[in-house]
Amino acid sequence: MKTDSIKFIFLTSILVLSPLIFLNIYAQSDPVIMMSPGCGDIEGYGIKFNVNGFESDSNVHWQVIHPDTNSISSFGYFSTNGTGGFHEDAFIEGPLVEGGYQIQFFDDADNDGIQDEGKKIHTVSMSVPCDQ
Repeated sequence: MKTDSIKFIFLTSILVLSPLIFLNIYAQSDPVIMMSPGCGDIEGYGIKFNVNGFESDSNVHWQVIHPDTNSISSFGYFSTNGTGGFHEDAFIEGPLVEGGYQIQFFDDADNDGIQDEGKKIHTVSMSVPCDQ
């Protein structure tokens, strides 16, 4: 009888906890990207990225895209730490055209400039110049 109680508790625990484990493994939260400043000079400017939530101990590709022309003015790679994050400085190269831009970040373990299949991608906005 004691064995049956233990089996019941064990099976109940598995049934209750397995959905929680499944949800945790397959949770796809967006990366958190903070940058400063969010705007800059037409001739180019320095920017600081504080990012977390990409593939851990891997690489993230970043690129600045002008949405009207789809041209890429600057790009690069950062290595991620154990939490999929990095804190790095970069330079957005000019000359830039006035208006809004998108900075796109994505997992790119092999540094080929192509988003890794099934991995994360996230975009943030910036403007040039700062009075936009």
